[in-house]
Amino acid sequence: MNRLKFLLLFLFLFSLGCGSTRAVYKQSTIVPNPFSAPLLSSDVKQSYISAINTMRSKGRTCGNAGYFPAVGPLRWSTHLYRAAHEHSRDMSTNNMFVHLGSGTASDWTARVQQLGRVSNFTDRIENNGYTQWKRLAQNIAGGMPSLNQTMTQWETSEYHCVNIMNPVFTDFGMAHTYQKGTKYSHYWTQNFATHQ
Repeated sequence: MNRLKFLLLFLFLFSLGCGSTRAVYKQSTIVPNPFSAPLLSSDVKQSYISAINTMRSKGRTCGNAGYFPAVGPLRWSTHLYRAAHEHSRDMSTNNMFVHLGSGTASDWTARVQQLGRVSNFTDRIENNGYTQWKRLAQNIAGGMPSLNQTMTQWETSEYHCVNIMNPVFTDFGMAHTYQKGTKYSHYWTQNFATHQ
């Protein structure tokens, strides 16, 4: 693939969202100080659970990563939801779109854990109580107002699709925030994990 095609592919994927994974066995030493995320209505929570597990229930090709067969459903995790909401809120508050925290007052985990740096998604997941993990991943997306549109973004983006279809994961949480006047307005975060 020549450089121009690679650059265009990267820009296209970046406009859809971003996926990142950690595959390290780790026992956290952090003392959790969870973010105070709003309670989700049972309807919204169920819509998130249905959307992701419907996608996992059918085999699909995730770009160059190849074909992934149907895989079992994920369980909802309040810990992963709080970490997801923390990050979506931080992105929307600071008009940014990255996996790293902002380093501002809304980067809750960096502040309460006194990290001396911006938070990453591992820090946020551990600070929100998911401390004995074997593997973690995060998807972010921006710009789409509806869950279905955002799931389509992730489904058609190789690395996001891989995270969703990965049979290793057992737990997930996701969140959406809205901030008028920012670049994307709508900010979505999905966190995936499996315990040791």
